Amino acid sequence: MNGSVVKYTIGRLMQVLAMLMLIPLLVGLIYRESLIDIRNFAIPIVLAFVLGFVLMKSGSAKGHIFTKEAMFITASCWMIFSLIGAIPLYLTASNYPSFVDAFFEMASGFTTCGASVASNVELLPHSIIFWRSFSHFIGGMGILVFTLAIMPKANKESSSLMQAEVPGPTFGKITPKLSQTARVLYLMYIALTVVTTIFLLFGGMNLFDAIIHAMGTAGTGGFSNKAASIGYYNSRYIEIVLSIAMLAFGVNFNIYYFSLIRSVKQAVKSEELYWYLGIVLATSALIFFNIRSMYDSSFFTGVTSLFTVSSIITTTGYVSLDYGTWPLFSRHILIFLMFVGGCAGSTAGGIKVSRFVVLFKSALNQIRKALNPLRVSVNKMDGKRVDKEVEESINRYILVYIFLFIIFMLVVTLETNNFESAFSAVATTYNNVGPGLIDFGPVTSFEAMSKLSKLTLTFAMLFGRLELYPMILLFSAGTYRNIRK
Repeated sequence: MNGSVVKYTIGRLMQVLAMLMLIPLLVGLIYRESLIDIRNFAIPIVLAFVLGFVLMKSGSAKGHIFTKEAMFITASCWMIFSLIGAIPLYLTASNYPSFVDAFFEMASGFTTCGASVASNVELLPHSIIFWRSFSHFIGGMGILVFTLAIMPKANKESSSLMQAEVPGPTFGKITPKLSQTARVLYLMYIALTVVTTIFLLFGGMNLFDAIIHAMGTAGTGGFSNKAASIGYYNSRYIEIVLSIAMLAFGVNFNIYYFSLIRSVKQAVKSEELYWYLGIVLATSALIFFNIRSMYDSSFFTGVTSLFTVSSIITTTGYVSLDYGTWPLFSRHILIFLMFVGGCAGSTAGGIKVSRFVVLFKSALNQIRKALNPLRVSVNKMDGKRVDKEVEESINRYILVYIFLFIIFMLVVTLETNNFESAFSAVATTYNNVGPGLIDFGPVTSFEAMSKLSKLTLTFAMLFGRLELYPMILLFSAGTYRNIRK
């Protein structure tokens, strides 16, 4: 591995972090927060800038970035952003009594998980509230994608960096130049966020609240500045707006590009999109009929069902009411949606709809072949044959995914005797959803967990967001052998 180019790139990314942290510092100045609150951001800003400068000076921009370097840089970057980004939280508020709590919160922010240990979020300074949600906005589209978007130039090997971070079984550029691809993605991302903000303002939110919830929706993260989340507003209009917005951000952004620049016909050929919308409609209907006797209004029940399904499948994690009180049937549908997640190339977490579709079709083909051994079955997506290599990579991914889930689950069950609580806690963090069920449900937090469990779930968030392999590489002893300076 080329250690010199790795150090240079990580150093450059740390300086990007220092630049990004100036924005919540500015928010603190706007709201005239105390000098202590301002200092709490100034310290990590200086730290990130100085360390970044040292790494850039000790490294070199010359060199190749292959898959191994790209995955190592990606995992290191997300770890460093979460650790340095946690410093203002640890220094600021009693909500984060230990650095482990602050690390959990910021990893949850950057990975767009939205799980929180804060019990009195409304008492946090505006700068901290903004930083939590801004981390969703950055992490949603990707830290490295953002960096590539603002770089004056990016070489052809930068695609390795982007591929290591963008979720989904496949990766493709939508424009010939990678930096242009990143800029196009971010322009669409920002435009959708602005539109969401405007619609929330029409619903009665003030500007700060609208920006906070729009950024949480864009990154499909779910941090709110209200303890009751979206339930605080008691507005069906806001729930409908956010349902549509969450579903929109759960769609592959390539589809928006093809719709705007090329042709709508090409965009709507996406088989994954039809499966995604079909799952949303089917599960919303099932939950509606299962819970309709619990509420007086069918309209309220319908909106609540759609909002909750949209929130869970896109792994946003916003809450309008305590769905932990719903029947077991509905709760288990929500757990299933945690694993499914959104579309590849979206800001949503989970395994991704495309992987589930390929697995489902592969299983059907195996059944057909068992019934008729002479039959030749071809697995197709969007009318094209799925390469055997892609099928095998998905199978390997699922096996590693299950293995790591079991490990995370075993650690959490050391202190949690309730199976549904432990299972949902791991499922919701590993898939970057946010709230779980029972002890860690929509109206509770992860505050009472031990430091060991919090650290375990923090790493579950990072493994899930980066889709396993970069984090596995980071913690593999073999990675650090034969490092070339």
